[in-house]
Amino acid sequence: MEQKDLKTGEAPLKKLASAQDLRGSKSGSGDAGKGGKRKLWLPLLALVVVLGAAVGIYFASESIKPEEPAPTEAPTYTSSTVKLIEHPRSEVASVTVKLADGETYTVLNQNKYNEDGSRIALAEGEKGYAIEGMEEFDLNQSTAETIVGYAANLTATKLITDSAENLADYGLDAPRAEITMNYQGGKSATWLIGSQAPTSTGSYFAEKGSKAVFLIYSSAVNNLTSTRNALHYVDMPWSIADTTTIKDLLIEAEGRETVELGYIESSDDNVSIYTLRLLQPFVYGAHMDRSDEMFQGVAGLTITGYAGELSELENTGLEDGGAQVKVTITVEAAENEKDVYVYRLGGFASADQRYVQIDDTNAVYLVDTATVAFLDNATPGYLVDQFSNLVFIDRVDSLEISTASDSWTISIERQEVEGKTKAQDYFFFDGEPADESLSRKLYQEIIGTMNSKLSDDYHIEGDVYCTVQYNLNVNPGVMVIEYIDYNDEYLAVRRDGLTLFLIKKANIDSMLTALQQFREGTYVPAS
Repeated sequence: MEQKDLKTGEAPLKKLASAQDLRGSKSGSGDAGKGGKRKLWLPLLALVVVLGAAVGIYFASESIKPEEPAPTEAPTYTSSTVKLIEHPRSEVASVTVKLADGETYTVLNQNKYNEDGSRIALAEGEKGYAIEGMEEFDLNQSTAETIVGYAANLTATKLITDSAENLADYGLDAPRAEITMNYQGGKSATWLIGSQAPTSTGSYFAEKGSKAVFLIYSSAVNNLTSTRNALHYVDMPWSIADTTTIKDLLIEAEGRETVELGYIESSDDNVSIYTLRLLQPFVYGAHMDRSDEMFQGVAGLTITGYAGELSELENTGLEDGGAQVKVTITVEAAENEKDVYVYRLGGFASADQRYVQIDDTNAVYLVDTATVAFLDNATPGYLVDQFSNLVFIDRVDSLEISTASDSWTISIERQEVEGKTKAQDYFFFDGEPADESLSRKLYQEIIGTMNSKLSDDYHIEGDVYCTVQYNLNVNPGVMVIEYIDYNDEYLAVRRDGLTLFLIKKANIDSMLTALQQFREGTYVPAS
């Protein structure tokens, strides 16, 4: 029940809240609890004011904000790897490469495909790729496969910018190459390769007419900026894995005597202790180690690059079938057949490289100068054996040595011995039995007289200083070596009518002294 003022009989006025009431009681009981509820009212009021102000500011800003343009379609690339080109390989017709120096060539995709895009196997002799207009160009099919593959599938390592204002910043105003991907139905796209990025091995790449610049990996750049000649197959068309299969080597050098090395077909008729002979310019024993140097050299020939077709090159030294050096190699093949390989060495393409033509093709290749330097030694004086007397003892029945004042004879009799495959040799000196061991050592000393140098004149005439005659049990039956007076120091060595060598007179005098000592029983073999 409402209380009334006792004097006036009216309801009393409500008492204003004190400051303490407004703050609320610390105890939280009685009127202080009511004051706690009033405490929440002020923060709520402040929150409403702040929100209202924020809404007002928002609508005010919206009223002055400029109108936004219509949204554009989001680009399909990202800042990481970017798929630039994606086509079925069967749709790629060709790739045209235009380099900064103006060289242009087109790699044709000649492969055939099934309806599902799978490739049809090539027939024998067919090639999947070719250089347009150059059917004889021996295109490296693996490299061509890679280049055509870029027209089907190419990924960039990242997007550099989608709004390049100055292409010169990326080397795209004067690109290293323009690559045009040509597709079936006449569609094409041209891409530009710019400079290498300063912090990457990759290079800048952009579609012609676009401001989007990408980075592509170096292997793609290297393939797509190859010169045409770099795409030519450069491996040797043949190889000689085993030099012992070389049966004949003919080296014809401009301005030098032709030399030919070959093996004796039948060892039964071989007079020399070596089976390898110098066949040109004269038939003579060949120096084994030096001949092997020739065999190893021709077998190991390696071409380092393709120079071009002979018809498009100048001053190669190979024009009109010529060559500075022509090498013909005859190799033993299967079933007693022989293969013949030829290469022609031309002039210098540079200080380090020379032109070379392989077999009868028109392709001209390059070889490192150092790898063919051995051919400079292809001379008779270098390849001929320096011993004129090297005759296999089993081919000798007797040996007659004579001068103007004396003569000596060494003969050999051979008797079969039961149970042995080789006959027993019995030696005789001037018709008298001689010690076998000493006789063999004397024989070695006679045939071991080494010539000093090759003669400049193969037809020297003069007085005979000494003669050594071999009576053989095989053809030619008799072999005669004459030592002819030449000057105070040298004798000319004449064999088969030719004076191929000069030998120091002291060497022959030493041999004659050994013969005289053997006769006298004072012979001591040379150590």
